[in-house]
Amino acid sequence: MPLPLIPIVAALASGGTLVPHAAGGMIVTAASGYVTGTYISTTAVASIMTATTTTLGVGVAALTGVFGSIIGSAGIFGTTIGASGLTGLLMSAGILSATPIALPIGIFATVIGSIYIWCIILKLNRKLRRAKTGEEVQFTALEAKIIELLVKWLCTKNTEV
Repeated sequence: MPLPLIPIVAALASGGTLVPHAAGGMIVTAASGYVTGTYISTTAVASIMTATTTTLGVGVAALTGVFGSIIGSAGIFGTTIGASGLTGLLMSAGILSATPIALPIGIFATVIGSIYIWCIILKLNRKLRRAKTGEEVQFTALEAKIIELLVKWLCTKNTEV
């Protein structure tokens, strides 16, 4: 983690929140107002986005195939014939008689939520790419929350930005 993120991470860890700054960019705010030394420029936000979206994209691509094979699927028409993975194991053991309705609903909700977040991230990346050199971009509160979560995630993963 580069040194400029240290005061930001410290302020976030002590209960601060990343918010859009009136002059563009983002800053950490606490109960007493803005925290000194925690301004993040548009350039820094772009580097954080590049590092985290690349790492997250590779991880999601790897896990998608792994989860599909581990969870498996029910057999023909929801029966145990041809069932695979954990689903097949649970169906063979009699724990799952068939695929419960909550499973497809949960998967559908997860997929829709993931698509929504990726659309916001892609929109944010497009906004950052369109910014001219030296220009500060105005961010929304939702974009600030996403960047805050990404900064916290970077700190827990010991990843170089």
